[in-house]
Amino acid sequence: MTWAVFDELTSEGMILLLRLGVVAILYLFLLTVVVVIQRELGAESAARRASAPRGRLIVLDPGTSPRAPGQAIPLEPVTRVGRSEESTVVLDDEFVSTVHAMVLLRDGRWWVRDEGSRNGTMVNGERIDGERPLREGDELQIGRVHLRMAR
Repeated sequence: MTWAVFDELTSEGMILLLRLGVVAILYLFLLTVVVVIQRELGAESAARRASAPRGRLIVLDPGTSPRAPGQAIPLEPVTRVGRSEESTVVLDDEFVSTVHAMVLLRDGRWWVRDEGSRNGTMVNGERIDGERPLREGDELQIGRVHLRMAR
């Protein structure tokens, strides 16, 4: 390419090229900022997920449900437990209510809440009323199903 092309441009044409160049540089800068922010947010979110307490329920006695003794059931931050297929943890036991209990992660601790079930929810052999914190090793009874809280 020869420099003669640039010699033929008028001053108005040159100003237009410079403006387009500045706009292109600004858009490139904004795109770079957006990419960096997305990477940082993704890394922060992954770190938060990795540091969140992991919980699971170990089946001790499946009652009449098809669960197997020793089966580990991973918990989500909000875990619905019941006989309904819409539950996070389905326990198909005749003494488990459709919506029986909730296991919740709040402020780094696991909690269990009875959802007004007919047969109640038990922690370490005691029927709970409202919410109760769960610790590792606690035994949770929902219907005839016995579970142990584990990390």
